[in-house]
Amino acid sequence: METAGDCLLCPKPDSTPPGTASTHAARGHSGLFPLCILIAFALLLTGCGYIGNPLPPSLDIPSRITDLRVVEYGNNLMAQFTLPAVTTQGLGLKSIEAMTLYVGVAPVPFSNAKWLASAKSYAVPATAPGAFTHPVPAQEWIGKDIYVSVRATGPKGKTSDWSNYVQFHVDPPLALPGSVQLKNVAKGVEMSWTGSGPHYRVFRSVGDQKLEKVTDTDQPDFVDDTTHYLTAYRYSVQSFSGELVQSELTDPQSITPTDVFPPAVPPGLTAIPSTGSIELAWERNVESDFRGYNLYRSQDNGPFEKLGAFIDTPAYSDRQIESGKVYHYAVSAVDQIGNESARSAIVDVTAQ
Repeated sequence: METAGDCLLCPKPDSTPPGTASTHAARGHSGLFPLCILIAFALLLTGCGYIGNPLPPSLDIPSRITDLRVVEYGNNLMAQFTLPAVTTQGLGLKSIEAMTLYVGVAPVPFSNAKWLASAKSYAVPATAPGAFTHPVPAQEWIGKDIYVSVRATGPKGKTSDWSNYVQFHVDPPLALPGSVQLKNVAKGVEMSWTGSGPHYRVFRSVGDQKLEKVTDTDQPDFVDDTTHYLTAYRYSVQSFSGELVQSELTDPQSITPTDVFPPAVPPGLTAIPSTGSIELAWERNVESDFRGYNLYRSQDNGPFEKLGAFIDTPAYSDRQIESGKVYHYAVSAVDQIGNESARSAIVDVTAQ
């Protein structure tokens, strides 16, 4: 066992007992103690600081696109896809040199080489990864079965693998619906249009917000009963045949519904003479914006005058009568903003 003063790097002669004054100087290493420390430190660094083999250079090859989707929209085929923001080595991809979409008639059986030889390429404006939607004129592909694929070229000129292939039959474009009309009705907003369908999709926005789907229908009309008075709306409609074949949307039409619709005419008015009064009753209105009833009376075929306003119950006792005279009555309903219904059928009664 070594004691203090021994050099861990030097051999120990048998003639020199460890732990005595014979240390570095006794072994001929006078002044070398710092050198020993340096050597030990260098050995330590050599053992723990090993870097390993150098990494290969980044090739910056874009990852393969896997979500390509094609929709026929109006006169165009719309290709939608996302380029991942990583390379095939799992590193970040910040930029690309090019993005190219290929469309060609599908060979039978399918062969990438045969398809590519006759495919038409379309440059997609792109400088970085992200989501893309790119139009391709549908005219030259109408009636044909096509394959569509896309790939990207990285900043070092390396091209990604082909994306998923989309097989698509191109139909003649659907006609845009025409003559869209909006009408303020009691139930909401009534829409009508012309077109050959076969199906229609209605879109609506509040004010200038984004248009959102409201409903699908097979008929060229629709009543939106979810509107609110004094709120501005925009409506648009498109034709579609399945989810992959759609017309463009019509230009938005605007309307602000207003309440110009009175309650229903109160039915069932009756008048029963009693001692000193005529008792009137009718059926209750159930509108959500109902406010009350107006009661009208005529005496001996004279003009009708308002006997009571905003009566809140469907009954009234008329005590301003004279025995033996004939009275005529009618009743109307009024809503919260003053829209008044037509008057009910007239009833006649002779006071007792």
